[in-house]
Amino acid sequence: MTVRTGPMAPGDDADLGIIPAAEFGTWAGRDDLAPVPPALRASDHPFQWAGVLPAYREHLIEWGGQARAVPLAGDGAVVVYRADRLADPQFVAAFRTAHGRDPAAPASWEDFAALAAAIAGPDRKPSLPPLTGPQAADLFFRVAACFDRQSATETSAKTGPGLGSVSFLHDVQTGEPRLSAPAFAAAAAWLGALPKAPAGPADPVAALAKGDAALAVLTLPQLAKLPRENGRVPDRFGVAPLPGTRQFYDPDKKQLVPAGTPNYVPFYSGGRLGVVRVRCATPDAAFDLLAELGGPTRSLELLGVPGLGAGPFRQAHLERDRIAAWLGYGFDAERSKALQEALRQYARPEVRNPAYGLRGPDQAPLLAAAADALGKVAVGAVPADAGLKELIAAWGRIDEKTPQETRLRWRKLSAGVN
Repeated sequence: MTVRTGPMAPGDDADLGIIPAAEFGTWAGRDDLAPVPPALRASDHPFQWAGVLPAYREHLIEWGGQARAVPLAGDGAVVVYRADRLADPQFVAAFRTAHGRDPAAPASWEDFAALAAAIAGPDRKPSLPPLTGPQAADLFFRVAACFDRQSATETSAKTGPGLGSVSFLHDVQTGEPRLSAPAFAAAAAWLGALPKAPAGPADPVAALAKGDAALAVLTLPQLAKLPRENGRVPDRFGVAPLPGTRQFYDPDKKQLVPAGTPNYVPFYSGGRLGVVRVRCATPDAAFDLLAELGGPTRSLELLGVPGLGAGPFRQAHLERDRIAAWLGYGFDAERSKALQEALRQYARPEVRNPAYGLRGPDQAPLLAAAADALGKVAVGAVPADAGLKELIAAWGRIDEKTPQETRLRWRKLSAGVN
């Protein structure tokens, strides 16, 4: 057996591989991936398929309603803030005067922006790190997901748009982008109103460590790079969950309406999937290997290796008695529990209408266009509305390169509609 560390590529001789979830449609769209054997999904199989979070079990590993991948790692992101700067007496007094409360980790994206503005105000110190185009696009989509629909659970009195459908970035009935929807205008305005970071390397971890930023959204691989003193992340770094928005779009009123509590909708766009090529001579053995890697025991071990940046994709990964899986990130007991709670909030498997990122065969150019346009908004090079218009136009030009029938087929297959 030969193991390669480079990415799997069309035309190579790899029988199985590990791919980013965003690239799944590119491979599945070529009919290059073998379907997952029914036995692996059976209730008595050691893989314990029913224990996989619904977003992965029911959507991210399927193309046109057929499972063609095995989830091996989820993704994850949290808010990290400089607790020492939020606790500075002068800042506390000024914030209390302006807002009538003490500064704290943001409960909403609106609070995030207000806190960033407050930190950047009095002493003119930067509050946020510079954003790359891809980082700005990811943040934009996460915020837009919360504006786009009311988070719907089994106990929700009213469900938001999208329940029973994974449509977020595209309308699955027409195949057209949804970027002109109110949620995306609201997210662009939010992004454009953030305090601008000074020019410099877009390394949020370095900015937080040097005090050049006090607030940032970090992915799990970035979180693992926080500095340590005597083997532990210093107390000056606090961790909190990604927040929701204080408004969401109501399809009946056709406008954004206030949310009783911050409205958080998970946005799934990352993670890693194990796939087997259709030409593999021993597919059962290949799937057995992937089932071992993604099974209950091995997946917990992988979560405990911070350098891998593996996020939760099983219900067991979020259970409070599995706190040991998150101790490797170097926080003390209290902040380790806060990290686990932040990832529970990140995944929120009880939400029945999450949003999903691009994963069709054209996802690479679409994401590149989003990074270009939204990166300009993030640094203040263009106003928010102009940046969004630029993005809409760019996606339109990309769409023109593919026949409408093909594009519509991609959107439906990606959404699980045959």
